[in-house]
Amino acid sequence: MKIKLPGLVKSEFFRNVFTLISGTTLAQIISLAIYPVLSRMYTPEDFGVFALYMSILTITNVLATAKYELAILMPGKDRDGLNLVGLSCLITVGVSLVLLALVLLLNRKLALALGNESIAVWLYLIPASTFLNGLYQSLNYWSIRNKRFRNITLANLSQSLANSSVKLAGGALVAGPFGLILGALMGQIAGFLTFLLSFIRKDQDKLRQIHKPEMRKLAKEYYRFPKFNMMLAINNSISNSLPVFVFTAWFSAAITGLYSFGITMIFRPMSMVTTALRQVLSQRIISKVNQGQPILSDVSRLFIKMLQFSILPFGLVAVFAPLIFRVVFGPDWETAGEYTRILIPWLYVVFLSAPFAFLPDLFREQGKALVIDIIKLILRALALFAGVYYGDIFVTLFLLSGVSTVVLIYQIYWYFTLAKRQELKLEGEKKIETTDFTQSFTQEG
Repeated sequence: MKIKLPGLVKSEFFRNVFTLISGTTLAQIISLAIYPVLSRMYTPEDFGVFALYMSILTITNVLATAKYELAILMPGKDRDGLNLVGLSCLITVGVSLVLLALVLLLNRKLALALGNESIAVWLYLIPASTFLNGLYQSLNYWSIRNKRFRNITLANLSQSLANSSVKLAGGALVAGPFGLILGALMGQIAGFLTFLLSFIRKDQDKLRQIHKPEMRKLAKEYYRFPKFNMMLAINNSISNSLPVFVFTAWFSAAITGLYSFGITMIFRPMSMVTTALRQVLSQRIISKVNQGQPILSDVSRLFIKMLQFSILPFGLVAVFAPLIFRVVFGPDWETAGEYTRILIPWLYVVFLSAPFAFLPDLFREQGKALVIDIIKLILRALALFAGVYYGDIFVTLFLLSGVSTVVLIYQIYWYFTLAKRQELKLEGEKKIETTDFTQSFTQEG
């Protein structure tokens, strides 16, 4: 039976997506609206240091929870989900303390290894940022589990407001990347406090349900998340951060800044949509799988809609990116538009694949997901170092975009394979049940 579009739009799924997108859109509009000002306050070198800081944080954030926050959605009982929140937060505390010790002991050596001594002073903020992000993610997934999408929207909005206002104030008062990095930290604080206040108000009485034996039991039950998902996330974080590390060490901080600025201008609006879709779709799909219902039609329908609505905006950016960057951000940033145009094929496929990235977790295929991501990392590394060998940033970006696009296209194909396999399995089980019932009925007759 076909589902009519008006009924689909009025469904709970699309209402939840709209709730997330509407609030997140406002948050992203605020963040993006200040960039024409930020681009005139900060230099490409400042954005290069900021990109290096955020790349380090991307990797430490993976360690912060050992990826147990992803498991919060999986158990049938809320009590188990809550104990996974406790487990994730406990791991975050331990990881943050270890990072603090490393930064205090090896600050200068780490900065030299990263190829930019000016990052040294900002490394002291990495443990605090990692701590805040770990708690934020744990409470975020608890909110997804409980369908508190308005709360997620409010957290995103408060994070964006704090982040943007501090970046503007910092850029006006202090030269260098101070405002950019402090803004990111203050945004994390604001987002975390929003989740924390909601948790205290709605779930404080449930804290007594958190117990160490249950956390240990769940840690063993969901061992695949640190074993595969954490390794997958670390691998993916290194893969995404590798261009920043390579450009900083072998080209310049300015090139790093131009690259990261262009990526940010695409990823911000793109992630607004994909994150909302993934958060709502994951809750819906997991529920249907637990109920023994097929999901291929949901996956196919969403993918087709994304294809239809995204081809035009990505095509326009591919053609006019340098002009857009020159007019909006100033002539110093036209090169960032040229970089972005080269990367559009990769970014487009990221957009199409991101909402479905939870499917390997759901079907416990994290092992293959890790293998695919390792292959992607190796290919991206080869592409980057081939570009370094030629000493040409444009050749480097072409190679990086090409290999990334090919791997992600295969990944999308694999996601559809997982959904199709689940449907075939359900059909097989239904046939067996029907056969058993028929045989039983015949024998009784």
